[in-house]
Amino acid sequence: MLKKLIGGLFIVSISFGQTTANPQFSVVGDLIMNDLHNNPNLYSSGIEIAVQGYVNPFARADVYLHKHNDESALELEEAVMTIERGLPFGLGLRAGKFRPDLGKINKDHAHLFPFIEAPSGMANILGKEFWAGTGLEASIFLPVPWYSNISIGLFDSGLGDHDHDIEKEDVHNDHKDKDEHVDEHDHGINEKKEKVFSARWGHFFELSDINLMEIGTSYYKGPESSLMGADFKYKWRPNKYRSLTIQGEIVQLSIKEEHHEEKHADEVYKGEYKNKSDAGYLMINYQFNKSFNFGIIGDYYRETDKGAEINPSIFFGFSPVEESTVFRLKIGQVEDHKSHKKHLKTTAQIIWSLGPHKPHRY
Repeated sequence: MLKKLIGGLFIVSISFGQTTANPQFSVVGDLIMNDLHNNPNLYSSGIEIAVQGYVNPFARADVYLHKHNDESALELEEAVMTIERGLPFGLGLRAGKFRPDLGKINKDHAHLFPFIEAPSGMANILGKEFWAGTGLEASIFLPVPWYSNISIGLFDSGLGDHDHDIEKEDVHNDHKDKDEHVDEHDHGINEKKEKVFSARWGHFFELSDINLMEIGTSYYKGPESSLMGADFKYKWRPNKYRSLTIQGEIVQLSIKEEHHEEKHADEVYKGEYKNKSDAGYLMINYQFNKSFNFGIIGDYYRETDKGAEINPSIFFGFSPVEESTVFRLKIGQVEDHKSHKKHLKTTAQIIWSLGPHKPHRY
């Protein structure tokens, strides 16, 4: 029913009148050199193809295709129509498959990160490629003196990890017992056939001409899990090529699990308890001229009945030809989850792009 409604909205929007402008095509690719000082290896996360443009004067469409550097097929990452104007009460509407407005980092594609890799704690909860679902999301500006926006969405799939290596293993393990133990960072969320709900309330303040502040709270509810989060972003930007960005986010995921408790030899009582995980990060990024930036990031993750894991890193960026090519370097502490020992990890990356969809934005 949800997919039929989305399809209907596409048809109605296009019927209002199409634009004669051609869509914009872009390609973004990368090369990553991982663990340089220990066991160096080269790999690529693949290429991203973006097709973007206006379908009519009221709505635009954005389509993102991604091909991983493995045997998997070309996949649809996002295909969303955004109605930006023309709806009553100043409503905005997004329909299709897209990354919902949940916190700050979930909506960003990986090539926009100044620190190469997504914070591992957030990836453990949102998935390695973060959360994208097929659904509807409506937003409205509140009549207050500052920018205040509420977005509410309904989607056909929930949080879960999208890992191609795991998918390959699943093909060979379809007939195994579903009660087998999973990896300590695999929460076992399986909400692919159930409707899920998300919401975010965000506020934006212009503290001055060069000082900006954004804060927000988020909520997610699925049949087997729920999530609450808070985020903030401060930016000092005296000109186009100089800026200081401080951004942070924290989320808590709760998962329902069945708990069996034996009272007598012939009696078993079943109840429910919640397994909770917390994740967050704090980033400071300084862009000090047209080509260079550097910063630090702290990555936080904690599971129920386990100690907190905090991994700091520093990162550098160099953009020799503005937005179209970027070199990045990250040096940080990571934990080996098998040996539980921490070691230093150095990662380098080069990103290139063709077209207007850039890997770096000022």
